[in-house]
Amino acid sequence: MKISADFFEVNLRPPGWPDDPDLRRAVEWFISFISADEWRSRRFAALERFLNAVTGNIAEDASGVGRFFSADDQFAWYLFLGQANLDHPTVYDFMFGSRVLPILRSIGRSLDLLKGVEGVGQRVQRMLGPERRQPNGGLFELLVAAAYRREGAEVRFVPEQPGVKKMHDMDIRIRGQEWAVECKRMELGEYTEKERSRARELWLPTAHEVQRRGLDVLAKVRFASELDDISPEYLARHTAQWMSGGFLAPHRWEDRNGSGCIERLDMSRLKALLKTDDIALHSARMMELLTGEYKRNAKIIHILLAKMAENPLYVAECDQAIVLDWESHSPAAIDGKARDVLKRLADGVRQLPDDRPGVIHIGFEAVDGDDVERLRYDKVVRTITNFDPQGKGLEHVYVHWFAPESSPNRSEAFDETCHWAGRRPEHLRPLRDDMLVLAPDGPTREAVHWDGMTQQD
Repeated sequence: MKISADFFEVNLRPPGWPDDPDLRRAVEWFISFISADEWRSRRFAALERFLNAVTGNIAEDASGVGRFFSADDQFAWYLFLGQANLDHPTVYDFMFGSRVLPILRSIGRSLDLLKGVEGVGQRVQRMLGPERRQPNGGLFELLVAAAYRREGAEVRFVPEQPGVKKMHDMDIRIRGQEWAVECKRMELGEYTEKERSRARELWLPTAHEVQRRGLDVLAKVRFASELDDISPEYLARHTAQWMSGGFLAPHRWEDRNGSGCIERLDMSRLKALLKTDDIALHSARMMELLTGEYKRNAKIIHILLAKMAENPLYVAECDQAIVLDWESHSPAAIDGKARDVLKRLADGVRQLPDDRPGVIHIGFEAVDGDDVERLRYDKVVRTITNFDPQGKGLEHVYVHWFAPESSPNRSEAFDETCHWAGRRPEHLRPLRDDMLVLAPDGPTREAVHWDGMTQQD
């Protein structure tokens, strides 16, 4: 897709579009660490990759997973999303933005405190340079540093010693006590990515066949076996059974591999709305219209025969849709996605010094579903309770769950859960307000996020 190099020179901010001062502070602070020419180039590259990926003009990554951003510069994608939401929302991605903007906004809210942290400039420069491929670890460290600063701590980022030894991340002094702090940010697990790729392998050949036949199809499937154990013909076989009945009645089944329903997709709601509005192609609203319901963390694969709007991120007309709405509920799959924190905890302890008490913070996104997070919580509690620090002065462990969401009615919502544990009850924990992203004056409740409603939008 050909994009004008002058794209950002045009005023793309709709009249009356509200500003977001906290988000703007964070984005402008980050890009102030590189030259205007470098940011112009990286920003345009992020835009070009995004639009070409959405319009199908770019190949999938070698991993088989289609991405809207280049794996070589994920941080530019994050900052692009921030600026898009602020000043050119016509090229903003709501789904991924819901994961990024709350983090940036929290950093902007605490920016004056962060600027008082020794070594913070060097930490940001690493994120914009050698760590641009994976900035989540650095962002997590900034969130943790800001939390300690809000409680009055002195914070110093510990310089790296490449080729010598791995150092802990921060030195903290709070309420007269010095602490060493190590942060570990976990990414989505390999099991999650493999499962998504396998679901595409199971569905897309069948989807392309029904597309050639001109059918609108909705398949809702709840897998009871691991997807790697499912026959490649599983969905094709059930689709063929449905088609053999003349497409008049839904085909329902339940067997050892799962349960599901394949039927004609009712396009009436989607087409009715498209008469008056364009709809973002990759949005919760589109998924709700296609499947008939909204589910947080929904897993949906779709093929659309659509006419794009003037803005290629939006659909103006849709003549055909083939949709798979799938879930994976085998005990083995849930266990595989509910990754424990043991390895990260052990790695973090090895980086703690011997001359002062230590704290470890572990964070991750909770986007694999409530069943996964319930099991992961049980694993985390057992691991922290039984962990042997091998003589190191580990005093406290904090585990942070981040739960982003983009729903049909709200472009962005965010929930957060933290479990902490002290190794010795007589030692007070250094960080008392353990929320890293949610605003300190925002609503909170005594519960874990997978047992209740979203907290902040």
